[in-house]
Amino acid sequence: MKCTDLLTQEHKIILRALDVLEHMATRVENDQPVEAQDVDTLLRFLRAFADEHHQAEEESALFPELMRSAGNEGPLRHMIFEHDQERSLVEGLEDALRTKKGMEFVHFANRLAQLLRSHIRKEDNILFEIVERCLSIEQDERVTAELNKFQINPDFLADLRRLEWTYLRRAA
Repeated sequence: MKCTDLLTQEHKIILRALDVLEHMATRVENDQPVEAQDVDTLLRFLRAFADEHHQAEEESALFPELMRSAGNEGPLRHMIFEHDQERSLVEGLEDALRTKKGMEFVHFANRLAQLLRSHIRKEDNILFEIVERCLSIEQDERVTAELNKFQINPDFLADLRRLEWTYLRRAA
């Protein structure tokens, strides 16, 4: 399995979380109930899985290898910039939850979902094509081995499945 295959699979999981987040934001916007504990669970998932797991993989395993091979820093710097923006938006969501500011939550949720969906499209359709062209088989194997060192807590995925069932009435 190529490193991009692993990362693409994780993108699909992150997109599922964004579906839940957007649904929660719509409910808040329409004065429908959303359990604060569920929002907290989803934010923990985004922080732990999307950032501390997925983005950390990219920044520590893929990006350095790609820099050595491709040498073009522009796209990678832009991806890291967007990772930082995503982290800031999650902080905004956490603050809106703590302070019970519903419309701020809606704003940050919609902004994060838009940014992350766009970011994932860029990675899947642009960055990963660069990876395919620039990394040798050996480099790809090294990156894949590094990615496989990152462990996913199965509780996070179980939490996401529960939130999908609760808010989207579907199980993934």
